[in-house]
Amino acid sequence: MHPSFGAFLVIAHIVAVTIALAVRSRRKRTAALVAQWQAFQQHRSSGLGHLLQMTRVYQLGRHGSKAVVTWRDTARQQDAWFWNWHVPPGAYLLVNASSGYGPHSHNPNVLYVQPGQVRAWVPGQAARAAQRVS
Repeated sequence: MHPSFGAFLVIAHIVAVTIALAVRSRRKRTAALVAQWQAFQQHRSSGLGHLLQMTRVYQLGRHGSKAVVTWRDTARQQDAWFWNWHVPPGAYLLVNASSGYGPHSHNPNVLYVQPGQVRAWVPGQAARAAQRVS
C-alpha cells in the first residue's frame, strides 16, 4: 500500500514549517547573543573592569568555581576562584579582583573574584555570534 499524494503533501508541509521555525529560532537566538556582546562591549569601553575569559573550569564546589582564566590584553593565564558562582567555560568577564595566595594549591598567584567584583559577563557564544555576523 502506497501513501497517497495528499499524505505526502501533509508530511512535506510539516517538514517545511519545522525547518522554517528552526531557522527563525536560530536567527532570534543569534540576534540576542549579538546584542549581549554589544552591551558587554559598551561596559568594557567604560573602563569598569579588566577583560578575561574562562579558559577551563576544573572544579565546581558548593561555594564556587576553580578555573583557569586568560587575561585578554596579555594572553596570560592564571588560576582563579569565583566565590559563590559557577561560571560557564568560554565566558567573557569584566572584573575588578585581586590575586593572593592559594592555600590548597600552594599557588602564590590565585585570582580571587567575589560576585560584586564582576562588572559584566557574557557567554562565549555571544562573541562567536558577533564574529559570524560581522
